[in-house]
This record gives sequence, C-alpha cells and structure tokens, in this order.
Amino acid sequence: MSHNKLRFGYTLTAVAAIFLAAPALRAQTCITQANLSPELRDRLADSALVLALAVQSGDAAKAQSLAMPEFAASFAQTANLIGTLAPALAGDTLHVTHLFELDATSRKPGDSTDADFSCPLAATTSEADFSIAALPPGLYAFATVEAAGPRSWQLSFLLQQPGAASSGAGAVSVWKMAGFYPRESSVAGHDGLWFWRAAREDTKAKELLLAWLLYGEADDLLRPSNFITSTNLDKLRAERKAATQPELADGLSASSPLVVKSDKDEFRFTAIAAQPSDDGKQLILALHYDAPYLADPVASRARNLAAVQALLAAHKPLRGAFDRVLVIADSAGHSPFVNDIPLAQIP
Repeated sequence: MSHNKLRFGYTLTAVAAIFLAAPALRAQTCITQANLSPELRDRLADSALVLALAVQSGDAAKAQSLAMPEFAASFAQTANLIGTLAPALAGDTLHVTHLFELDATSRKPGDSTDADFSCPLAATTSEADFSIAALPPGLYAFATVEAAGPRSWQLSFLLQQPGAASSGAGAVSVWKMAGFYPRESSVAGHDGLWFWRAAREDTKAKELLLAWLLYGEADDLLRPSNFITSTNLDKLRAERKAATQPELADGLSASSPLVVKSDKDEFRFTAIAAQPSDDGKQLILALHYDAPYLADPVASRARNLAAVQALLAAHKPLRGAFDRVLVIADSAGHSPFVNDIPLAQIP
C-alpha cells in the first residue's frame, strides 16, 4: 500500500451540525438550500445527481461532458479518480444532501484573492463559510451527494452556470461541474463524530497522543472540503490544541520530531497520523521516522519493527486503537523503507 495514499473523508450523519461557522462580512453572496426557489433547488439537485451517477458508473467521459470547458480541458486526474471511486460506490444509494448557491458575479477577472462566502443556516445563528482560492467571476453552487452503502462516501461538486450574470435570474438551466471533491465518511465502521467522542474520552484519560491522532481523524472525516470551515470544526481543532502534549504543539517534522527511546535506540518520528486502509475497513497508524540508510532489507525491517515497538511501549493505548501500522524509515538520498504490519503480529 502506498504511503502517499489519497485521503477522502466526511461524515454524513450530522451534516447540519458540520456546516457551521462564525459570521463575517463577505464581498460575495450565498443562498442556502432552504432559501432557494423550488425550481432552482430541483435543477441543482438534478445536476448533482446526474454527475454522481456518472461517477458511480465510472463514466468519466460523461462527467467530462458535463464539466465547464476550463475544468474539462484538464480532466485526466479527475477521470482517474472517478475510475478509482466507481467500484467503491457500486450498489450505493445516492441522494442529494445539501445545496448552496454561491454568487461570485461581482468578482473581477483575474482576481487571485480568495472568494469568501458566508451562508447563514435557516432557523439558526450559524452559517457555513466558504473560501475558494482565485475563483473566477460567475454564478456557482456547491452540492453534496451521499453515497450510502457498506462504506459511506460524500461526493461534493462545485457547479457553475455558464454565462450567468446575476444570482437567481434562472435564465440558464444548465449547471456544469467546476470542481469535484469526494470524501469518505467513515473508517472501520465509525464516522467522524465517533472519533471525536473517542478523542474526548482519551483526553479525559490523559492518553494525549492517541487523543491527538483521533482528533485528527475526526477532522479528516468531518471536513467536507478544504475550502469549507465550520464552527464545529473550529471547536474540534480548539479541543485538539488544548489536549496536545507539548512535543506536538508545533506539529511534527524533521526539525521538530517526537523522540522515543528504547533500551537500545532512539527514534525520531517526523510524522504520525491515523489513516484508513484502502478498503476503509481498518484504521492504520502511519509513522515516519528519520534513520540512517541500511542496505540490508532484513536489518531495515528489524529496525522498523523496533521503532514501532518503542512507540507502542511508550504509548500503550495505541495498540488497542489501530488494526495495522504503516512504518516508513526515511533516509536522505534513498527511497523510504516501508513495512505494513498488523498490530497482532507485533510482539
């Protein structure tokens, strides 16, 4: 399994709770689903569902034909992504969960600033907050489609109305794809809210490294897109920061590693994260550490195993929280040495 695997993630069990953010003034405007006209709501939902069905069936050509010309012109990566996702979505039930109209018609051509949208949610004091980098002027929508099945997914689309000059005009019925953001909704049978609750319990138990990892997994699963923020996500991140042990306060890197010592060695971990297995059925503890190059693969594997054992000895609750360990020894000037080891096989 590649240690550069693409991450997706977002829970669908509490969508309304996730799309929350502190109010702010914005140059662009947003209309939430509850305030859309029935006609526009139906058109957006239909457009999103047609695109989701194309993704589910692996029909990249159809999805490309439904994309804006600028997006369709460089579609190879999206086509590969669709081909990868289609088997995972086979047999899933699709339905549209959320819609937002994002009016950026007032932006100037070539504007490289972020396009910011505040979207007050109906009957609440909260709002979704979008910040899309260098968005060209136009009338957009953000649509989310739930793919419900053994492994839940959320398929999010940035839609654009070609040639639209103003919000709500309804003169053009076609909405085309301008961006695609799929995210898995659960790992090992648990959604983001489950991981958040588990992180809180580990914080109370003073198991701070495990809590830090589970907060991170919750963030991954609860984040619908990198350009959307929310009050709930801000709250989660504040909780994680408050529970972070000093060694992790500035994040891990080669210059700021987590140092773990055993009887014989010292290991300098430069990255530690929770991540799903390729099939989403297992939670993996992914570790990077810096180490001198070893030409002997047997010796390299033994050292990787020793690094994992040292970390598990120092932080015992990790053993019960993960199914596998992906351990990567990084040596300057050489390819990383990687082992994927089931936790049950680690003494």
